Amino acid sequence: MEPLPEAVEETPAPAPTEPEAAPQPPVPDSPAAPEGEPAAAPVAEPEVAVAPELEPAPKVDAAVAPPQDPLLETAAEVAPEPVAEPIAEPVAEPVAEPVAEPIAEPVVEPVAEPIAEPVVELAPEVTPEPAPEAAAAVPASESAGNAEIVVVDRLPKTAEAPVAEDPAAADPTTDPAVATPLTTYDEPFENTDNKPVFAIVLIDPGTATLDRAALAALPFPVSFALDPLDPATPERVALYRAGGKEVVMLATGIATGAQASDIEVAFQSMAQGLPEAVAVMDLDGSLFQNNRPVASLVVPVVQAQGRGLVTWDIGLNAADQVARREDVPAAVVFRDLAASGADGAAIQRILGRAVFKAGQDGRVVVAATASPELVAALLEWSVEGKSASVALAPVSAALTVE
Repeated sequence: MEPLPEAVEETPAPAPTEPEAAPQPPVPDSPAAPEGEPAAAPVAEPEVAVAPELEPAPKVDAAVAPPQDPLLETAAEVAPEPVAEPIAEPVAEPVAEPVAEPIAEPVVEPVAEPIAEPVVELAPEVTPEPAPEAAAAVPASESAGNAEIVVVDRLPKTAEAPVAEDPAAADPTTDPAVATPLTTYDEPFENTDNKPVFAIVLIDPGTATLDRAALAALPFPVSFALDPLDPATPERVALYRAGGKEVVMLATGIATGAQASDIEVAFQSMAQGLPEAVAVMDLDGSLFQNNRPVASLVVPVVQAQGRGLVTWDIGLNAADQVARREDVPAAVVFRDLAASGADGAAIQRILGRAVFKAGQDGRVVVAATASPELVAALLEWSVEGKSASVALAPVSAALTVE
């Protein structure tokens, strides 16, 4: 039994304070057992400071008699204890903390704040009295940036809403208050083939022998110019209008040397006699078109009445120049069909030149005093197909703005 205690004594050998281990050979005696307990106590105390091995110390005393089994048991118990403790603690703590905190905080804060603030700010801003006072009070509030955007963006929009509706209401073709004689009494015209426009104006001489019913029944568009101061004009106009023909006002009421007030009075009187006229026409180029001072007074009145202007290709034609400058719809008579007399062949030649002119300019206007010979020449010209290259049209279709 002596070799076994020597093996036990070799384990505490590294400590220099073990001189008392020499008297341990008498351990097999029974009375020496109580002395061995205090000897084991000082050996276990220095080991407690290094690691928690105080409890297994008494187990070694009880197992001293058997072989090396108590040493193996103490080694197995010491190894698993320190390994289990550090592994369990770090794994449980970091997993629970980061998952719960970041999820709860960001979800609640951004949802509640931005929804409540804009709803409260918009309600009081609708009822302020004038715009300047509201603009001055808004910057003092907590949300100055958002309030200014609402005031600046919404106030102009409410003012622009009625403005957008005005152009549709001001359309001269739909609004009766803005309609003019030119847009109200013009005859429909379609030029699907985009041919040059060819307009014919026949001047009613006012004679009783003229067959106006036959003129109104002509199978192609023709416009008639009448004297608005003739008492019989309203009846004749009704006849032409019933045949689908346009009428033009001859400026017979303008006196020589008329002033601005005289011209206004004259046009008021002429408009009463011929309200359905789509245009005003100089009789033979001698009334106002070559007199620039008078033309400068006539054209604004024509424009104010909502009519077009028809002049002759004679002289400088100051009236047409003023009309173009003032954006008044205007047309110039290219030729007088009766300038060479009532000869049918001469009328045919003038009509041929007018067709060529229409091809160059895109439109042309011819005029003449109505007579049976002229009407016969026009019918022959149209039946023979010499007008096939142009589109016969009312005079309103030839009025242009340049």
